[in-house]
Amino acid sequence: MAPKLLLMDLDDVLVDYSHDRRCRALAETAGVSPSLIHRAVFESGLERRCDRGEFGLDEYMNRLRTDWGMDIPGEDFIAARSASTRIRPNMLAFCESLAASVSLGIFTNNGQWLQQHAERIVPELMPLFGTRFVSSGGLGLTKPDPDAFALCLQQLGFAAGSTLFVDDKPANVEGARQAGLDAFVFEHESQFFNELRLRGLEPGDTDAL
Repeated sequence: MAPKLLLMDLDDVLVDYSHDRRCRALAETAGVSPSLIHRAVFESGLERRCDRGEFGLDEYMNRLRTDWGMDIPGEDFIAARSASTRIRPNMLAFCESLAASVSLGIFTNNGQWLQQHAERIVPELMPLFGTRFVSSGGLGLTKPDPDAFALCLQQLGFAAGSTLFVDDKPANVEGARQAGLDAFVFEHESQFFNELRLRGLEPGDTDAL
């Protein structure tokens, strides 16, 4: 039986995401080196804590200012995330072709601010996914915790047994399976298309793919 919900990770599944591009953009704004940005945002655990919902964007910027001396406006922080995020056209086209036969959703390990500003960061995805876009920061739990998947599906209004989850990280796929979802690891576009067809999801028009 085909799934009722196709739930996907965002980064490196629906979009190409680059830490390096993001660090360079933030470094230019803050007037520091990209390596310092990487230490402050990623190595310090600040990004992970925001992903877990410990604080929002304003507090994130305050901590960069007080702990690292970086005065980065929230608008520039969002713009840097947008600059580092590029839609995968074939994935978008394939999802558009499926929209009439299955509900589409996103579950991403990111702060709630990304979900709140998704119209700026991934505007191309919003017509398809805008009403079913869940960030871990909004839940207070991150993948691969099985409870995170349960909360995500509760918010979206779907049962685990009718949901297919796709992620590029094996640990997240395993967490989804422990929560009762069907799931597979995203490797590349052709493999993704084939896995969906094996589960009865056929696109309406694949001429462009």
